[in-house]
Amino acid sequence: MAFSWEPFGRTDSEEPALEPAPAETPPAPAPQPRGGLGREPRRQLAVLTCMDCRIDPLRALGLRLGDAVVLRNAGAQASDDMLRSLRMAHKTLGVQAVAVIAHTDCAAHGGDDGVAAAAARQAAKRIAAALPLRTESALLDLASGELSRRDGARPPSG
Repeated sequence: MAFSWEPFGRTDSEEPALEPAPAETPPAPAPQPRGGLGREPRRQLAVLTCMDCRIDPLRALGLRLGDAVVLRNAGAQASDDMLRSLRMAHKTLGVQAVAVIAHTDCAAHGGDDGVAAAAARQAAKRIAAALPLRTESALLDLASGELSRRDGARPPSG
């Protein structure tokens, strides 16, 4: 029997648009088949971001399925369990870099964008101190979709 989100309903059909897309916008690429993806992320990248349902980390970074390991928790914090997961991703999956992505209007940071950005910088510093990974932090503006880099700490190279 296949898994179902019932009684919540399926969302893999057409999703309602938040706002109409301009006519000249090219269609989104078709999803890649999962069968051909390797275990290791193609870009040797991990993304640590918030669990907020408004964030699509792959789209925000211009990535595709299979490019990066994605880790999520409330507020994009570099908690002990995130460090453990990053350590494993580094040792067993070849991850060499981490992007910590905070966002505007984050409930975990009281909706204060400055606090969210500072927390992302701190998370990147904690990761860099604990693991031999290049780190970078950024703030995703949920209204515009713009990603702004928030520090210069060892940026990942994709």
